[in-house]
Amino acid sequence: MKIKVDDIKRAIKDIEKLERDLQKLSMRSTPDIVGFYGELLVWKQLKSKFGGQGYTVSFGSGQSRADIVLAKRNTRINIEVKTSRFKDEWYGSGYGAALNIKKCKKKEHWKRFLDHPKRGKVYGDFCYFDYLIFVKLNDDLTNPKLYIFSQDYLYRHEKNLRNTNKRFSSATHRIIFIEKKKKTP
Repeated sequence: MKIKVDDIKRAIKDIEKLERDLQKLSMRSTPDIVGFYGELLVWKQLKSKFGGQGYTVSFGSGQSRADIVLAKRNTRINIEVKTSRFKDEWYGSGYGAALNIKKCKKKEHWKRFLDHPKRGKVYGDFCYFDYLIFVKLNDDLTNPKLYIFSQDYLYRHEKNLRNTNKRFSSATHRIIFIEKKKKTP
Protein backbone atom coordinates (compact mmCIF):
# COMPACT_ATOMS: atom_id res chain seq x y z
CA MET A 1 0.00 0.00 0.00
CA LYS A 2 1.41 3.37 -1.02
CA ILE A 3 1.39 5.98 1.70
CA LYS A 4 0.17 9.42 0.69
CA VAL A 5 1.74 12.61 2.04
CA ASP A 6 -1.72 14.05 2.72
CA ASP A 7 -2.57 11.05 4.92
CA ILE A 8 0.63 11.55 6.94
CA LYS A 9 -0.11 15.28 7.30
CA ARG A 10 -3.63 14.46 8.48
CA ALA A 11 -2.32 11.94 11.03
CA ILE A 12 0.17 14.55 12.32
CA LYS A 13 -2.63 17.11 12.72
CA ASP A 14 -4.83 14.50 14.47
CA ILE A 15 -2.11 13.78 17.05
CA GLU A 16 -1.57 17.51 17.59
CA LYS A 17 -5.32 17.91 18.16
CA LEU A 18 -5.33 14.93 20.54
CA GLU A 19 -2.50 16.56 22.51
CA ARG A 20 -4.41 19.86 22.77
CA ASP A 21 -7.57 18.01 23.90
CA LEU A 22 -5.62 16.01 26.48
CA GLN A 23 -4.02 19.18 27.84
CA LYS A 24 -7.52 20.53 28.52
CA LEU A 25 -7.93 17.48 30.78
CA SER A 26 -4.52 18.11 32.39
CA MET A 27 -3.20 15.01 30.64
CA ARG A 28 -0.78 14.34 27.80
CA SER A 29 -0.15 11.83 25.05
CA THR A 30 1.55 8.58 25.99
CA PRO A 31 5.20 7.98 25.05
CA ASP A 32 4.07 5.51 22.35
CA ILE A 33 1.92 8.18 20.67
CA VAL A 34 4.72 10.75 20.94
CA GLY A 35 7.18 8.24 19.46
CA PHE A 36 4.85 7.52 16.56
CA TYR A 37 4.33 11.26 16.09
CA GLY A 38 8.11 11.65 15.76
CA GLU A 39 8.21 8.89 13.15
CA LEU A 40 5.48 10.65 11.16
CA LEU A 41 7.40 13.94 11.28
CA VAL A 42 10.59 12.23 10.10
CA TRP A 43 8.74 10.33 7.34
CA LYS A 44 7.28 13.62 6.08
CA GLN A 45 10.72 15.31 6.08
CA LEU A 46 12.40 12.38 4.30
CA LYS A 47 9.64 12.21 1.71
CA SER A 48 10.00 15.93 1.06
CA LYS A 49 13.81 15.72 0.79
CA PHE A 50 14.29 12.39 -1.03
CA GLY A 51 10.94 11.55 -2.66
CA GLY A 52 11.75 13.70 -5.69
CA GLN A 53 15.11 11.91 -6.05
CA GLY A 54 13.49 8.56 -6.75
CA TYR A 55 13.59 7.13 -3.22
CA THR A 56 10.62 5.37 -1.73
CA VAL A 57 10.02 6.20 1.91
CA SER A 58 8.26 3.53 3.93
CA PHE A 59 7.74 2.51 7.50
CA GLY A 60 9.89 -0.43 8.50
CA SER A 61 8.19 -3.75 8.96
CA GLY A 62 9.02 -7.40 9.14
CA GLN A 63 12.74 -7.98 8.78
CA SER A 64 13.88 -4.35 8.49
CA ARG A 65 13.61 -3.74 12.27
CA ALA A 66 14.21 -0.04 11.56
CA ASP A 67 11.45 2.56 11.89
CA ILE A 68 11.76 4.01 8.38
CA VAL A 69 13.37 2.67 5.21
CA LEU A 70 14.59 4.75 2.27
CA ALA A 71 15.00 2.63 -0.85
CA LYS A 72 16.13 3.28 -4.41
CA ARG A 73 17.12 0.44 -6.75
CA ASN A 74 19.81 -1.48 -4.83
CA THR A 75 20.19 1.13 -2.09
CA ARG A 76 18.45 0.64 1.24
CA ILE A 77 18.90 3.06 4.15
CA ASN A 78 17.46 2.00 7.52
CA ILE A 79 16.55 4.79 9.92
CA GLU A 80 15.83 4.51 13.63
CA VAL A 81 13.75 7.35 15.10
CA LYS A 82 13.86 8.40 18.76
CA THR A 83 11.57 11.14 20.04
CA SER A 84 11.56 13.00 23.33
CA ARG A 85 9.66 15.85 24.88
CA PHE A 86 11.39 18.36 27.12
CA LYS A 87 11.46 16.95 30.65
CA ASP A 88 13.12 17.07 34.04
CA GLU A 89 15.14 13.94 34.73
CA TRP A 90 17.91 12.72 37.02
CA TYR A 91 20.48 14.70 35.00
CA GLY A 92 18.55 17.97 34.97
CA SER A 93 16.33 19.34 32.19
CA GLY A 94 16.46 18.22 28.58
CA TYR A 95 15.60 15.37 26.26
CA GLY A 96 16.35 11.67 26.45
CA ALA A 97 15.41 8.35 24.91
CA ALA A 98 16.35 4.71 25.35
CA LEU A 99 18.43 3.18 22.59
CA ASN A 100 18.89 -0.58 22.51
CA ILE A 101 21.22 -2.85 20.65
CA LYS A 102 19.52 -5.67 18.76
CA LYS A 103 20.76 -9.08 17.86
CA CYS A 104 22.29 -9.01 14.40
CA LYS A 105 21.58 -11.55 11.66
CA LYS A 106 25.02 -11.12 10.08
CA LYS A 107 27.16 -14.12 10.92
CA GLU A 108 30.21 -11.98 11.70
CA HIS A 109 28.17 -10.05 14.32
CA TRP A 110 26.55 -12.97 16.18
CA LYS A 111 29.04 -12.80 19.03
CA ARG A 112 28.87 -9.05 19.65
CA PHE A 113 27.56 -8.25 23.09
CA LEU A 114 27.41 -5.68 25.84
CA ASP A 115 27.88 -6.60 29.49
CA HIS A 116 24.80 -4.88 30.93
CA PRO A 117 24.80 -4.17 34.70
CA LYS A 118 21.29 -5.61 35.25
CA ARG A 119 20.70 -7.95 32.30
CA GLY A 120 24.16 -9.52 31.99
CA LYS A 121 25.37 -10.31 28.49
CA VAL A 122 23.11 -8.65 25.91
CA TYR A 123 23.92 -9.77 22.39
CA GLY A 124 23.57 -7.32 19.53
CA ASP A 125 24.75 -4.07 18.03
CA PHE A 126 23.49 -1.04 16.12
CA CYS A 127 23.67 -2.63 12.67
CA TYR A 128 19.87 -2.67 12.34
CA PHE A 129 19.99 0.99 11.31
CA ASP A 130 22.24 3.22 9.22
CA TYR A 131 21.13 6.50 10.79
CA LEU A 132 19.44 7.52 13.99
CA ILE A 133 17.24 10.61 13.83
CA PHE A 134 16.47 12.15 17.20
CA VAL A 135 13.38 14.38 17.41
CA LYS A 136 13.25 16.98 20.19
CA LEU A 137 9.77 18.34 21.01
CA ASN A 138 8.43 20.90 23.42
CA ASP A 139 6.06 19.53 26.05
CA ASP A 140 3.06 20.39 23.84
CA LEU A 141 4.65 18.60 20.80
CA THR A 142 5.55 21.88 19.09
CA ASN A 143 8.81 23.17 17.64
CA PRO A 144 10.32 19.87 16.47
CA LYS A 145 14.08 19.80 15.99
CA LEU A 146 15.70 16.86 14.20
CA TYR A 147 19.26 15.64 14.78
CA ILE A 148 20.88 13.02 12.55
CA PHE A 149 23.54 10.59 13.77
CA SER A 150 25.28 8.05 11.58
CA GLN A 151 25.74 4.50 12.82
CA ASP A 152 29.50 5.08 12.69
CA TYR A 153 29.20 8.11 14.98
CA LEU A 154 27.24 6.06 17.53
CA TYR A 155 29.83 3.28 17.45
CA ARG A 156 32.63 5.79 18.05
CA HIS A 157 30.76 7.20 21.07
CA GLU A 158 29.10 3.97 22.20
CA LYS A 159 30.74 3.94 25.66
CA ASN A 160 29.34 7.43 26.36
CA LEU A 161 25.85 6.27 25.40
CA ARG A 162 25.76 3.25 27.72
CA ASN A 163 22.89 3.40 30.13
CA THR A 164 24.08 3.80 33.70
CA ASN A 165 20.87 5.09 35.29
CA LYS A 166 18.98 2.57 37.41
CA ARG A 167 15.62 4.11 36.45
CA PHE A 168 16.11 3.00 32.86
CA SER A 169 17.57 -0.37 33.74
CA SER A 170 16.30 -2.32 30.74
CA ALA A 171 17.81 -0.15 27.99
CA THR A 172 21.38 -0.84 26.91
CA HIS A 173 22.02 2.77 25.86
CA ARG A 174 20.51 6.20 26.34
CA ILE A 175 20.83 9.30 24.19
CA ILE A 176 20.50 12.55 26.14
CA PHE A 177 20.45 16.24 25.24
CA ILE A 178 21.00 18.24 28.43
CA GLU A 179 19.64 21.78 28.35
CA LYS A 180 20.18 22.59 32.02
CA LYS A 181 22.37 20.38 34.19
CA LYS A 182 21.10 19.58 37.68
CA LYS A 183 23.06 21.29 40.42
CA THR A 184 24.75 18.85 42.78
CA PRO A 185 24.75 19.69 46.50
